[in-house]
Formats: sequence, C-alpha cells, structure tokens
Amino acid sequence: MTQTAPSRPPMGAETPLDGQLRVWRAHRRPMPPDERMRALTERWIGLHIAALEALMLELRHGVDRDLDEGRLAFPKRRYAYPKGFCREITDAVFERLRRRIAAPDTPVTQALAAFVREGGILLPIWGALRGSYFQNAMQVGALYVDAANDTVTITKPKVEILPMEASGLEPVVEVAHFARIAQVYWGGTLWANTLFPRLAPVFPILYIDPDGRPRLHPDSLGVFAENMAGGCRSALAFLEQERDGGRVLPADVAAALAPWRNHGPWFEEMCPTPDWDRLRACFTEAGDPQGPYRSAQGFQAMIEAVKRAGAV
Repeated sequence: MTQTAPSRPPMGAETPLDGQLRVWRAHRRPMPPDERMRALTERWIGLHIAALEALMLELRHGVDRDLDEGRLAFPKRRYAYPKGFCREITDAVFERLRRRIAAPDTPVTQALAAFVREGGILLPIWGALRGSYFQNAMQVGALYVDAANDTVTITKPKVEILPMEASGLEPVVEVAHFARIAQVYWGGTLWANTLFPRLAPVFPILYIDPDGRPRLHPDSLGVFAENMAGGCRSALAFLEQERDGGRVLPADVAAALAPWRNHGPWFEEMCPTPDWDRLRACFTEAGDPQGPYRSAQGFQAMIEAVKRAGAV
C-alpha cells in the first residue's frame, strides 16, 4: 500500500496549535479597561463598593472555614496556609462568586448579574504585582479585586479592591520579566537552559527550587503561549541576556541533570557547555510554522517528555 505524507495546512492558515496558543495567550491576562468598561463599572458597581468588599470577605471566610473543617482541600505548600495559596484561594472564591451571581439574592449580587449581562468583565487574572511577586486576583470591569491579599504578607487584609490602574498588577508576557519576578518571589536559583538545546526555545529556564528540585519553566500559560506565538524570540532574548551578563549554568548543576537524557529525543541532546550555534539552529527550527515544534504530534511529544522528567 502506498502511503502519502500527512498534508500540512496552507501557509498562513491557523493550525489547531495556533488556535490553542491564541486561547492560552489570553489566559488570566488583565485587560486595560476602556471607556465603556469604566462606564459599566460605575453604573452597576460604583454605589456597591463597600457591599462588594463585604461579599468578597464573606466568600473568603467561607473558603477558610471549609478548608479548616475538611470540606475543601488544597495541595501542600512549603508554608502554612494562607501563605503561597493565592491561586487556590482566588479560584475557590471566584467559583463561589459565580454561583452567587447566577442566583442573585442581594443588591450587590443583583448589580453584578446586571453588569455581567451587559458585557462587564468578570475574570480571574494573574500578573506581577508591584514588581515583587506573582499574584492571582480578579478583574471586575475597571476594578482589581483581590480575595487573597494576605497570601504573601499574612498580616495584610484578606481583601483588597482598587482601580485596575492603581493596583500595580502588570501582565507578564516576556520570559525575562517572568524570570526576574520568579527569582525574587520564589527564591531558589534560575539559569538559562542552554543544557538541552532542543527544549530551550520552549522551556528556556532551568529553575532549582529552594529544596533543590529542578524544574523547567515558564509554567505560566500566558508567557508560554506568547513566546511560542512569537517564534520563541522572547526565550532567545532571555538566553542572550543571561549570556551577556556572564551567567552560565554551573558544571555541577549540568552533571546533576544528566539523567534527564533518558527521557527521549527532546532531552537526549545535552550540551554541558553552551553551544550557541546549535541553540540558534533549534530556535530557527522552533520559529518554523511547519516545523516539528508546531506540529500537533511534535508539540505533544515535547510536552509529554517534559512531564515524564517531572520538570514542570
């Protein structure tokens, strides 16, 4: 039987991976409010700010109580709750808020329901807060609503509501920005991934956490997708920045990661000393919309290899 090569999408056509990247790029991304959104926020929520804060505090207390009494479970962290649990708290509060809006029974939930019906933004968001740490919160129109405000400094109020422009929350889309905040917030050590050149365009950061466990990053869907959609130029800029700053992966770290070579073709090519010719070749291939990084099969194989290594 004669076999034919699988057909490729026409040049310029959106592939399934392109569509997925487009969705991921918007994942939890703060949206600068326009005049319409400001007007909607003022119309429906402007007179209910105190009630909104009280509602968010009520929902947060419910999450705390359910966790304490065993009706809710969060994964273990290095620190005691609530420190470091901003994602889990935000998601739990957001889901409870959605349920309340679906069956509004108070003036503030009725106002929120009307706001959403008219196209008001009500979304979980994520970004770099005031240049110091990553934070999950919610965007309610032109408002920043944080129900996990005490997850870095536990003495802070549990809830904070501010105009979006006053919140200090920035979108994180560049690998270098992600790395800078991660180093400050997470501790541990970050290195440019020059060790595994085939993975470097997509997973450009080798992170050794404070307990000595290695990971590949970025693990933010938005940063990951922005980098891939941009032909991995953001990752290359980060690697070159680290090189120009004289930060090179130490030999002992490279040696400790040698067993990762057993996780298949994406890992087996290992360069303990940076090989910039090889890295650039990999970045050129990663930027090819018809190349193995962009095919559904190649992309899935890469992600599965990284998962097998326990590296994300």
